Amino acid sequence: MQNEKRKTLIQVAKLYYYGHMTQEEISHMMDISRSKVSRLLDEAANLNIVKITIEDPYFDLEETARTIKDKYGLSEVIVVPSGNNTEASKTNVGEAATDFVLRSLSDKSCIGISWGTTLNAFVNTFKVPRSYPKACVVQLTGGMYIPNMHIDGRDVARKFADKLGCTLYALQLPMFMHNPELKELLLKEPDTSAHFKLFERLDMALVGVGTSNYKESIVYKANYITDEEAKQIADLKLCDICGHQIDSNGNEPIESITNRLYGISLESLRKTPMVVGLCAGKDKAGSIRAAINGGYLKALIIDEIAAMTLLDEEY
Repeated sequence: MQNEKRKTLIQVAKLYYYGHMTQEEISHMMDISRSKVSRLLDEAANLNIVKITIEDPYFDLEETARTIKDKYGLSEVIVVPSGNNTEASKTNVGEAATDFVLRSLSDKSCIGISWGTTLNAFVNTFKVPRSYPKACVVQLTGGMYIPNMHIDGRDVARKFADKLGCTLYALQLPMFMHNPELKELLLKEPDTSAHFKLFERLDMALVGVGTSNYKESIVYKANYITDEEAKQIADLKLCDICGHQIDSNGNEPIESITNRLYGISLESLRKTPMVVGLCAGKDKAGSIRAAINGGYLKALIIDEIAAMTLLDEEY
């Protein structure tokens, strides 16, 4: 079955790239939908069946980083090459984030980390020359409890702490509680209260940002929000940072979601000395701007596609 699927991927890729056929022409020829052709091409790229190399002597990553830094008033911006697919781009961002963290790391660092595919790519590539037993890693949001997605905040934080050889402070609660009254009760528990006080000690926080496409939202897929709340997110074009749904100014308009979220508050995030956004891809520009406008991001590590769209005012 796997061999047949791979043959199909190769056939579609050859028709598109070698045969210069349109997706519509391929869909008619193979008797499949145009959307499936598009998905097959994406999958071929993700599996490295298709590898695209673009020689561009004109795109200066360092100059682009300086332009973004000056435009948005950030303390540091790093732009890395985009890969052949989104996963490769995230890996490149992760490797650059490793260098950034190692430059900033001390024996007593207290680093918060959220969740997501880019942060997972970071911890997977993270390598450290020695242990930091007196440092600590703090999980910034509750768990997602979604099997086989490898983006849960608990897993990301645990892997990061294991590689640093330091203490992990895990938040043993779900990211969202359906009952806001229960949330308030749990916040009064000594262990939970002590964890939230750790947010005031952070030297650095590593976070991702999510798009306003609610159907791709993990909180929606995990059934943490209702269809009505999801529609509100879509209508208001909200973005996600540490589970908070924010508008283009960085404000949080849907109180019913905020009241059920277990994780670092936006106020605590804003007060953290160094908050680094790790992002890749063309869909992140609006989310990055919203997080910057809210004062939540101090630094950015992004790929060149995210950088180009961030500098384009139409995105």
